[in-house]
Amino acid sequence: MKHILVLLALPVVSACVSIDLPGVVSDSAKVAKETYRSVAGASSSTDSSESVSNTYIGQETQTPAEVKSLCVGEAAAKLFKASGKEVPYTITQNTISTVNNSVAATCTVKATKVAPTPSPGTK
Repeated sequence: MKHILVLLALPVVSACVSIDLPGVVSDSAKVAKETYRSVAGASSSTDSSESVSNTYIGQETQTPAEVKSLCVGEAAAKLFKASGKEVPYTITQNTISTVNNSVAATCTVKATKVAPTPSPGTK
């Protein structure tokens, strides 16, 4: 008889627990959105051969400035690899987000067109 009473008492003891983490969902959604844009491209108007997007997730010991700098460095390296040579570039996007004590940077670099210099003797 004791076994039946224990089984009947279990549903009464159970409870629902709720944990509230403000800001975590919105920050996670923002990083996911920025990561998607870096992979898929922010818009169709930019030529993908001229611009490269990158997302860099920093370590807890890195400052936001270091994370942004490393993001741009990786994006520039990807641009150089795609171009086959080092080309001048402009940083068109460099944003930062914080999720669970980790800093994430999303950046885009675009190759800049250098105007050809006229050769001597031409006007």
